[in-house]
Amino acid sequence: MNAGSRERTAIVTPPVRLTIEWVVPLAETGPIHTALQGLLVAARAEPGCVGCSLSTRMGERAGFSYEETWKTERDLQRQLRSSRFAKLTQLVERATERPRIEFELPSGTRGLDYAREVRRGD
Repeated sequence: MNAGSRERTAIVTPPVRLTIEWVVPLAETGPIHTALQGLLVAARAEPGCVGCSLSTRMGERAGFSYEETWKTERDLQRQLRSSRFAKLTQLVERATERPRIEFELPSGTRGLDYAREVRRGD
């Protein structure tokens, strides 16, 4: 390196992630899966979206695992305030067991309380 050149160090923040896992009755699998596919497409079109995924487990009941990854916490917070997220929560409310909801943030992992805080503007 030349004496006159400076090394630049970029501050890299890890992406943030929303993960939801829940179980629904088999009869509701098709409509919920269709709705989730639409939400995935919409999320992928949003600025800051790194990726989205959906997986389904079938048995006596159906289990969904839904994940969104965002570049920054600000990107995620914008989504938590959106009508798209409100639709997602309506689908999760159809769970037959308590869903697992996690937000992986630079400050640590949080639960549903994080979404409530963001939506209230805390």
